[in-house]
Amino acid sequence: MSILLRSLSLLLEITLAAPASGNCLSARETKQGVLLTREVPFYSVFYRPDGPGLTEQKLMERNHSLQPVSAVYLHPLLVEKRVSASGTHVLKYANAIALDDLPQKKNWQSETTLFINGKKSVSGATIIRFDGWGEETIASCSYKVWAVNSRLELTGLPPIIFEQYYSPELRVVLRSVSLGPSNQPLSEVRFDRFQIGWGN
Repeated sequence: MSILLRSLSLLLEITLAAPASGNCLSARETKQGVLLTREVPFYSVFYRPDGPGLTEQKLMERNHSLQPVSAVYLHPLLVEKRVSASGTHVLKYANAIALDDLPQKKNWQSETTLFINGKKSVSGATIIRFDGWGEETIASCSYKVWAVNSRLELTGLPPIIFEQYYSPELRVVLRSVSLGPSNQPLSEVRFDRFQIGWGN
């Protein structure tokens, strides 16, 4: 079974079987893994901590079908590898990954190289900027978050820009907004509910 089919099977199993939690999330609970879900249009992502980073298995509705994507993050704000129907994309960073003190530093950046299906594609830079503190609410639970602007600029390609709302306590991004070149909002992922662990 392929990685994508395993991801699809896993997320469907979790989404259908796991009971909703009646309590708010804590750092202790998210260590078991946490499933965040948006009902309309359907979007579900399962995060599991992996050292300083995490793994992600995502299921989203696109063109009236459910499409699985899996990813590995060096830090919850910094993706390293993404596997989808379009292939395997890997980003290599020249600088040390030091993002836990972003509110103090305000900025982090690194030369970045993209590899597609194992072959070097293009290079550029990743810039991550701390824009301040905020609060996000999921299922009547509120969490303090960093407002972060994340920008990937690769030669010859349009910039990939996200406004992310990251909980340093839970170590997951709770809301994400895709921005255009002029920082205009293009799309948003805001979750309705959460479930803890594997649902057993």
